[in-house]
Amino acid sequence: MSTVRAGVIGCGLQGQAHLEALAAIDGVELVAIADLDDARLSAAGQRFGVGRRHADALALLDEPLDLVSVCTMPDTHRELVMRALSTGAHVLCEKPLARDAAEAAEMVRAAVRAERLLIAGFNMRFMDAVASVRDFMADGLLGELVCARGFMLADDVPWWGRHYVRAASGGGALASSAVHMVDLLRWLAGSPRPLTATASMARVFPRKRACGAPPGAAERYDVEDLVFGHVRFEGGFWLTLEGTWTNDRAGWNYSFDAYGTRGQAHLQPLELYGERDDGAPARLRADAAAAMDFDAALRAELRAVIAALRTGRVDERLATGEQALVVQAIVDALYRSADAGREVAVEVPAL
Repeated sequence: MSTVRAGVIGCGLQGQAHLEALAAIDGVELVAIADLDDARLSAAGQRFGVGRRHADALALLDEPLDLVSVCTMPDTHRELVMRALSTGAHVLCEKPLARDAAEAAEMVRAAVRAERLLIAGFNMRFMDAVASVRDFMADGLLGELVCARGFMLADDVPWWGRHYVRAASGGGALASSAVHMVDLLRWLAGSPRPLTATASMARVFPRKRACGAPPGAAERYDVEDLVFGHVRFEGGFWLTLEGTWTNDRAGWNYSFDAYGTRGQAHLQPLELYGERDDGAPARLRADAAAAMDFDAALRAELRAVIAALRTGRVDERLATGEQALVVQAIVDALYRSADAGREVAVEVPAL
């Protein structure tokens, strides 16, 4: 298709990032937007020159669209994605794909039936620093990937959405934030089948960060804001995970250490280590300036989505619905483990 007709549901922080990225791609027509907030809807429409504005997202889906970006809270994802697919549109749905694996499986099945793309918004795959790690791996300098340790540490609760309400978000620091690392590390490992998961979780709020809560949030806050997890995979690979919204270091701190049989990679700042020919440990590449920009990665992700629609070839960095379903099953297992106080099996629904 030469012109791609796009619609964006949700004009909050992430929705506006999608609109900005789509507006910058030649041949993309921003046909319609939707949001429950009239002021936000009007402001986004004026900023991006979108005349067709809907308070009801389902009304937007009556528009003739090739691509729908779903940038709402996870409690709406299933209905919106399945409705969009039924109209013949392809869908990019922000992470997490759903509130649980059962919902995610329904969405993936619907995409298969409709013969349309369902892509989950795991844009960290498109970061320049991640590309440098993949090059390091492709050159054989990491060797066989044995394990990885990932973390996403924030100094505040993401108050801009109802991420702190489990019925809306599916979970807190894990489901809303650290899920990025679950996807990224599994993908770098070659997408092995998960076997078991174990986790411990805590809710630190309101002992910390209570002063920043908007009115009424404290009464509704029912998610974890601190999580440690461990996931085992077929073939021997494992990952460990840390996530929090109550970190006392300023800003977002997110990175991973990947350990291989020959070398080691640290994502931020980018550091690639291994052995010299004499066996001594050494830094092998100086790529410390590689970008970790979330917005740049999102722009690259959306360019890849548009290219896939035009060519029929799906960039390997795009997170398919099937891949996102496995990630959701891992997240579900981590929550079950924390509730049960023991290691549990990861159960991926059949398609």
